[in-house]
Amino acid sequence: MAMATVRTRIAPSPTGIPHIGNTRTALFSYLLAKKNSGQFILRIEDTDQKRLVPESLEAIYEIHDFLKLIPDEDPRKGGPSGPYIQTQRLDLYQKYAQELLEKGVAYQKEGAIRIKMPKQGYTSWNDLVQGKISIPNQEVDDKVLLKSNGIPTYHLAVVVDDHLMNISHIIRGVEWISSTPVHLHLYQALGWQVPIIAHVPLLLGPDKTKLSKRHGAKSVLEYRDDGYLPEAINNFLFYLGNSYQDNSAILTLKQMAQIFDETKLQKQNAIFDIEKLQFFNKQWIKRLTPAELLPRLKPFLPSPWVVKDSLLLQIIPLTQERLTTLKDFPTLTNYFFSSPDYTSISFTSKQHLIDARAVLSQTEWNKSAIESSLQQLTDTHQYHRGQFFMDLRLAITGQKITPPLTESMLILGQQQILSRLDTVIKLI
Repeated sequence: MAMATVRTRIAPSPTGIPHIGNTRTALFSYLLAKKNSGQFILRIEDTDQKRLVPESLEAIYEIHDFLKLIPDEDPRKGGPSGPYIQTQRLDLYQKYAQELLEKGVAYQKEGAIRIKMPKQGYTSWNDLVQGKISIPNQEVDDKVLLKSNGIPTYHLAVVVDDHLMNISHIIRGVEWISSTPVHLHLYQALGWQVPIIAHVPLLLGPDKTKLSKRHGAKSVLEYRDDGYLPEAINNFLFYLGNSYQDNSAILTLKQMAQIFDETKLQKQNAIFDIEKLQFFNKQWIKRLTPAELLPRLKPFLPSPWVVKDSLLLQIIPLTQERLTTLKDFPTLTNYFFSSPDYTSISFTSKQHLIDARAVLSQTEWNKSAIESSLQQLTDTHQYHRGQFFMDLRLAITGQKITPPLTESMLILGQQQILSRLDTVIKLI
């Protein structure tokens, strides 16, 4: 049977930059909507005015733009169910709070309107992820729905908004399970159809404790600034509480939407492992062409490196396989842009460099000529190849581990190589 229009939502509060767990919920909600050719809505739940953090609204938009989890309706672009910011919808909540009072489902106490929860029996529902859940009504207190200042609490606002925005599926964290009976009683009292509800598992660190900064957990914007690609972050989040093949397939957002199955979201808590994110980032960096990688690397280049794109496009293929994050690029390649600092480098033999300089000043400047000249030199003098090439690498780059040496020399050019060798020979 064909499903009615699927409409999902993410409804963050602008009380801080969203946690990575919120972003995973946003991804799942986005994928469910896209898989069913439905709509994904971004709504801002800003009723907790005391805890508002002004810059967090912009951060929420930035995260969605960066990860390409673009809403079909949101406060910026509007839509048929707007406004999409709760403090712009206050008259709606007041209207329904009055209706609940009239129906005897809510009561006024000390200026606030509270729900009147039954004290007998259970509230039960079939959760898409957790299965059948039953909560004794005596465990649920009479939550405030509307404060004396006319501002609703989460419980009233979320139900009114989800209904009026025609939300078909609610995906949220397991921490909201205990509030669900209140929401279900509101739906029932107002005669509204209950959306399908899925409570997704917690994110835990590898040590099975609550996820925190010490596990490497950050907001998406911090990962962006650390040099992680949006494709890698999405790919990583897809497998947190969700499974596909061996959980290592490299997937685009479009592919994830095609294979996403909300009925297969896992009950058990998901383990957040930063090494897995690094794995996906490495794979995604390798997949891009140098031309695709270039604009992504530019924000990570030190400002003095105002260099031609043509030079960067020669360097990128030498380093691409070695990058875990985009931030690694300047460290691996700084010797292309500035002469090394030799003060703390020790060399095996000055003679290695004197001989290398003599040979390299006479050779044609192409890969095979350079390599055969140096090979002949080490054979003639019976130099230890490892020691010789390490001395040469240190003289040219200042680093023990670098992109391929001959290719680096070709990019730097003969004059620059000879100049660096001269500097080192004088120093040692």
